[in-house]
Amino acid sequence: MVSLTFHGGVGEIGGNKILLEDGDARLWLDMGSPFDLGAAYFAEFLGPRDRFGLRDYFALDLIPRIPGLYSHEALDPTDFPWRAAEFTGILITHVHFDHTNHLGWVDGTIPVHLGEGTRTILDSWETTTLSANLGDHPYRTFHTGDTFDLDGVEVEPVHVDHSAPAAYGYLLHTSRGTVAYTGDLRRHGPAGHLTDEFVEAAKAARPIALITEGTRVAPSDPRENLTEADVKARAIDVIRAAKERLALATFPGRDVDRMRTFFEAAKATGRRFVVNAKTAHLLLTMKKDTRIAVPDVEREDDLLVYDRRLDKPPRWESALRDRLKDRVVTADDVRRRPKDFLVQLDFWHLAELVDLRPPEGSPFIHSKSEPFDEDDISLEILENWLRRFGLVRHQIHASGHLSEAEVEAMIREVDPKAVYPVHTEHPERFTRFSRHVVQPTRGEPMPLG
Repeated sequence: MVSLTFHGGVGEIGGNKILLEDGDARLWLDMGSPFDLGAAYFAEFLGPRDRFGLRDYFALDLIPRIPGLYSHEALDPTDFPWRAAEFTGILITHVHFDHTNHLGWVDGTIPVHLGEGTRTILDSWETTTLSANLGDHPYRTFHTGDTFDLDGVEVEPVHVDHSAPAAYGYLLHTSRGTVAYTGDLRRHGPAGHLTDEFVEAAKAARPIALITEGTRVAPSDPRENLTEADVKARAIDVIRAAKERLALATFPGRDVDRMRTFFEAAKATGRRFVVNAKTAHLLLTMKKDTRIAVPDVEREDDLLVYDRRLDKPPRWESALRDRLKDRVVTADDVRRRPKDFLVQLDFWHLAELVDLRPPEGSPFIHSKSEPFDEDDISLEILENWLRRFGLVRHQIHASGHLSEAEVEAMIREVDPKAVYPVHTEHPERFTRFSRHVVQPTRGEPMPLG
């Protein structure tokens, strides 16, 4: 029997954690955390006691008790006994934490399959971010065009376009037919043809099931369906209009397309793009993967790194600063000639405005989802900073997800025997696109075919 068990992503955005079983094969599709995990119990300075592993998460029913999945370290402080790993592997679609974050609790003997680019990004993320501790795993990477057999299931990764590079969907060829899983995807990005190729491959496979995201499937979607080219054009207009003022921007920290967009917008307006140390580290790390084009922070004259002048910078940041030396600038450098720069300024670095002292009326380009991205906390706090320093906020963003109309078009094109909506707060709306919608039930095996 082939079955699917949905342990996450059901009636929520993020947290995809789906178990496919077919004979000896027990395969996980992603291992993510929902964006609002524990929101009913925890706040900014009240969180789970991570020193006790999964104890608090189990007590509050935030993470399911699944035998043979979790590590000794995660379970030793709990009353749930450890059992030897009982799973074939975990298939990761892309780097975002709502698809990867719970790898940190997983038994380190379970193989984790992911794109080579995703592994490269994780290397940088785990180096520069204290909270990004996904543990040690036997990572097994692949590239577009690879296929592999996992206990009788042929796994065919197919690239897609998303707001993180090296994103994939999967075609899983089981004993009962093909299961297609979209991960997160869009068609309006700079590599929309990759998603088109996934849709074409899924259609050709005549799937018995399509597990699809529906982030933007909703009664109303206030977001414009901008392309990355639209973001660039609008950013250029805003920056050019700034004239003698400083230009600032914030964007998702692993969106390489957006980094490239702002780099090109800075060059087009005669400015130099100043990124923070984490972004610079990611760009350096991404040079290992020649399949993904990124601005070269060691060679591009118009790409610089901002030094926050920390008393005790982490070792990686000190090494980065030493390596890039003459490409490092401070607030003093920017303040002397604000018209020469476009500066990346993320939420956690807003206090740098005290030293940057941007001229009143300087533009702040918010290039993330409305209202905020996974790294941000409070719109109110941001607005207070902008108002205090007289900055003008501009919302310019291209979503990483299909619009509702695009989801409908994809489903009709693929024409699967059954549609399983995940990563959406409105799974009921999928019945408008197909007569064969099956609503996932959390934690219960659902037979296929």
